[in-house]
Amino acid sequence: MSEKQRIELTRLQGGIAIASFSSGVAIAAVCLFLIHPLGEISSSAIIIVSNLLVLCGAILGVKASMDAKLTKMEAEIHGVAGEMAIRPGHDKIQNDL
Repeated sequence: MSEKQRIELTRLQGGIAIASFSSGVAIAAVCLFLIHPLGEISSSAIIIVSNLLVLCGAILGVKASMDAKLTKMEAEIHGVAGEMAIRPGHDKIQNDL
């Protein structure tokens, strides 16, 4: 995945997370202050809000997890490539398959 695609995906994920969080807060506020009986939120509104907040957390959690794993994998690849480059007398890379 190119750097440009990664940035676009990150922006999309961030936008979806912000939109789902904002929607959850807005629905809770509307149900709390504008729908009768005032001060009481129905169970269906609570379910919608909780689902939107879980979606937000899942998007951000998956992104953080994938970023950490990709960073670790890149470090391991650079470490192996660095070891191969400094070994004298190794013209070919041998596979242990």
